[in-house]
Amino acid sequence: MAETSWNRGGPQPPAQPTQASATQALPPRVTRSRNELEKLRDDALASQSLEPGDVRMIWVSPDGVASALEAIVHTTRWLLGEREWAPISRELYQYPDLPVPLIRTHAEDAIFGYKWADTSEWYAGGVKRTVEWATSPAEERPIFE
Repeated sequence: MAETSWNRGGPQPPAQPTQASATQALPPRVTRSRNELEKLRDDALASQSLEPGDVRMIWVSPDGVASALEAIVHTTRWLLGEREWAPISRELYQYPDLPVPLIRTHAEDAIFGYKWADTSEWYAGGVKRTVEWATSPAEERPIFE
């Protein structure tokens, strides 16, 4: 059975959107534009209705596609200021002063089992890849266009 939640079925905090202004600055170290982040978010949302094998991601197994897509949506919404809760840690930070590199570290900690054992490695991988892409123009997009 495919994992469908970052926390493997437990309750998840409400999204609590912050309704960031389109002109508001993005978090430090984010090199992608607001439009690029929104497009990735929208592509991940649209891909959730597809069969796992039809999603344009080569880095994830079919069993992890739903969790990875959920992570991409959560992470892009967090980076855009549409979601208050940080991916994985579920901590609150003042937008746009988000600790983007720390969230990548949280994802790696979850992947390697150092912390956040309740987090799916596919969810953590989606967070990590999204943060890497958002902060580096050289990184490949988590979902291919």
